[in-house]
Amino acid sequence: MADKIDLRKIHISDSSDLRRRGLMEGTIKYIEDDIRSLGTGSLGEAMLATKEGVIYAMIKLFRPDRKKVRAHVEFVFTSDANADTQSGIVDAVLSYCFLEEYYHKVTVICNPGNEGLERILVGAGFNQEAVLRDEVRTKNGFEDAGLFAMLSYEYPRYNVAFVPFERGVAMVAGGEDYIDSVKLFHYGQVIEDPFVLNITGSLGLLDENGGFARNDDGRYDMDDEQLEFLPAEVAKACVELKEYFASNRSAFDVNVVFKTGTTFQKKVWNALNSIPYGVTESYEDIALVLTDGNLAEARKITRAVGAACSDNPVAVIVPCHRVIGKDGSIVGYSAGIDIKDYLLLRESFTAVIPLISKEG
Repeated sequence: MADKIDLRKIHISDSSDLRRRGLMEGTIKYIEDDIRSLGTGSLGEAMLATKEGVIYAMIKLFRPDRKKVRAHVEFVFTSDANADTQSGIVDAVLSYCFLEEYYHKVTVICNPGNEGLERILVGAGFNQEAVLRDEVRTKNGFEDAGLFAMLSYEYPRYNVAFVPFERGVAMVAGGEDYIDSVKLFHYGQVIEDPFVLNITGSLGLLDENGGFARNDDGRYDMDDEQLEFLPAEVAKACVELKEYFASNRSAFDVNVVFKTGTTFQKKVWNALNSIPYGVTESYEDIALVLTDGNLAEARKITRAVGAACSDNPVAVIVPCHRVIGKDGSIVGYSAGIDIKDYLLLRESFTAVIPLISKEG
């Protein structure tokens, strides 16, 4: 497993280490003044990439405008930063730009002759967008350089995708080997997550009010080539959810990782997976599972079970919609009672049809 790359803001106190590591030159006072200039610009920032406490790169990040649509990044690596370390640093910066600062586009200029950085950028998912004429000054004059770019929906380590259904849209989020979120939205529902908003806007999935557009024109449909651009497990989840909403699938085969939640919540979410397709159980039934059938103890935690179901981060695949009130009432669904009712009716109808067919 690769060592973790940490990013942090550059500090004046880093001056000696930066000179020792060959990232900056000159007197300590000159380096300190340079750091001050890097840290005070409203349209940029400077960071250091460290591994096990050792500095391996200085990153300069420039914002061409205050709307934070695009970030332009410059990497300065130490001489002992090998290709794996450099790749890890590039990925850490991309994660910071897309998932923490919510830029939509990240650009990097690759100087001529720097094939190593070019390979790393292409391996990370960048595309060469342009050749910049006379971009780099040399002893003999000027040379062209390559401009490499990545958009938020092209980020291969973590991304989101969308599966339409009759009442709205299912949004799937995750990486190459896991998903950690499935959320259901009504058509027209306004998108609050900045990362998701960037992607839906770029893919043409927004209506005139900034909410999820309807699928009347098939705008959410993805072919095999488009699925290949998604992280593998996200693409797999999209295919299986599409089959589920078409009543052609009753169980899922995707790897779910709960990145948030208490120990109790995770116990509840894992217990939900035991509820079969087309079947409903009460919150008290789930509480009984968690207390090994102790009714008195189960009744003490029934409300907490309901709250955990409401906080389930992976809707449908972790079937909290199959949990209802003890009296049979349909209550407590984060996406809305109407969507919960829709899912349950669809499952119960689909589950009965095969039995009727066999009896006939």
